[in-house]
Amino acid sequence: MTALLSTAIHQFLEYLRTTEGRSPNTIENYKRDLNFLMEYLRESGYPTRAESDYSLEIIDKLALRGFMTYLVDRGNTARSINRRLSALRSFFGFLERRAVIEKNPTDALLFMKEKKRLPVFLDQDRSAELMEHPHAPLVQDPPLIQRDRAMLELLYSTGMRVSSLAGLNINDLDLSGGNVRIRAKGGKAQTLPLNPPSKDALEEYLAVRPILLNRPCSARHTKAPSALFLGRFGERLTTRGVQLRLRRYAMSLGLGHATPHTLRHSCATHLLENGADLRFVQELLGHSSLSTTQQYTHVTLSRIQEVYQQSHPRSEGKKRRKD
Repeated sequence: MTALLSTAIHQFLEYLRTTEGRSPNTIENYKRDLNFLMEYLRESGYPTRAESDYSLEIIDKLALRGFMTYLVDRGNTARSINRRLSALRSFFGFLERRAVIEKNPTDALLFMKEKKRLPVFLDQDRSAELMEHPHAPLVQDPPLIQRDRAMLELLYSTGMRVSSLAGLNINDLDLSGGNVRIRAKGGKAQTLPLNPPSKDALEEYLAVRPILLNRPCSARHTKAPSALFLGRFGERLTTRGVQLRLRRYAMSLGLGHATPHTLRHSCATHLLENGADLRFVQELLGHSSLSTTQQYTHVTLSRIQEVYQQSHPRSEGKKRRKD
């Protein structure tokens, strides 16, 4: 392996693709983060080698500390900077294991402290309103109305990620048993329960799904008879397609920038608000650590505080009546 940065980046990305089996989206994120380092070296006037490339020898801990400062000056958040530092650690760790470099220069760098962000969610009334929102004339294609209702109900009732939803096949559904099998994060298989509204919405969608599958289409569409959620011409619905549909409905309801992850957060928050056990929510969402699930307890406690201040007669938020 040559000791030029761009070549090393290319070989690292190939390693992620062929050996690690990372997704195209993950590889693209690594590429983008590492290209930021190239941009910093160029703007900072570091000496180049052949074809305006950079020698790995010049990228030491001082250069990387300068890169961190560069990111801060450009307004990157601590979360964004930490993600890029994580990418650099993986990259230079890869080079160290293959004896391309003697020592990983990121070992001396520390992650920045991030501000805790509470998950964004919809309240229960707004969530219910969103579930019912796909309708004519907002959607001109009746089968798509049923599809979108089933899609939203499934996201909200199970808390599954949009990638799991888009990857569902027709045989993953067990309506008689009241569950659905998904491929969760990391390829982990998981079985999730279905509630009555999601089962009803799925049954209504399955009744019209053949209309989508049997429509004539152009060569740029590939029929996906095994996929559960289909596009207008019978192709598998993509994660991007799901995101765009949800955004359209949310914006028309005045809900702002709602995403599939908003429904995941809403599902978890509402379960806890209605008495679900924290361990159950952890299992449903597929969290490996309970601390990840505990972020939703902060949300519910915040809501309790809000309701208390608005409702208790001796709280600051409640106006006392004068006799």
